[in-house]
Amino acid sequence: MRYEVVLGERTMIVELEALGGLLTVDGRAVAVDIREIRAERAWHVLIDGSAHDVTVLSPPRQDPLRLQVGGVEVRGRVSDARTVSARLTAKASGAHTRVELRAPMPGLLKALHVREGDVVDEGTGMATLEAMKMENELRSPARARVVRIAVRAGDKVEGGALLVVLGPIGTAVEPEVGQE
Repeated sequence: MRYEVVLGERTMIVELEALGGLLTVDGRAVAVDIREIRAERAWHVLIDGSAHDVTVLSPPRQDPLRLQVGGVEVRGRVSDARTVSARLTAKASGAHTRVELRAPMPGLLKALHVREGDVVDEGTGMATLEAMKMENELRSPARARVVRIAVRAGDKVEGGALLVVLGPIGTAVEPEVGQE
């Protein structure tokens, strides 16, 4: 899986290979060892021989992500490749076009955090997808109106499945199929 990771002023591309545990940062293979100290809140991280104590300071799924790394607070964001692509498309179009939020991988849709007609800002959490025993919050790539929700909480979805459609702020909610 490929992620854009922003920590402070630094942006990097991090790729994780599920089989074999390979990690690359900006195309460079990195040796990593992670030991959990406190469940889902604190870790001891060894990166290429350099040790770091990392603590999550912000509540789950809050944007920006707030971490304490070696006693220094760092703000950041983690986005999967599809979210980055959708954000770039939305920005390039000035969010004047339809943007589809799709499942980045197969999983269980745990929750929807928006309703049709809602206006959301860039980075707003729209849905939570559980995949591979991890919860992934899917965020809005731009300020837009939620014009259609194609799934319900509790649905099992395939990778690439349409979840939410966004449109320009002035866009009306789309009718469901068969109700036009």
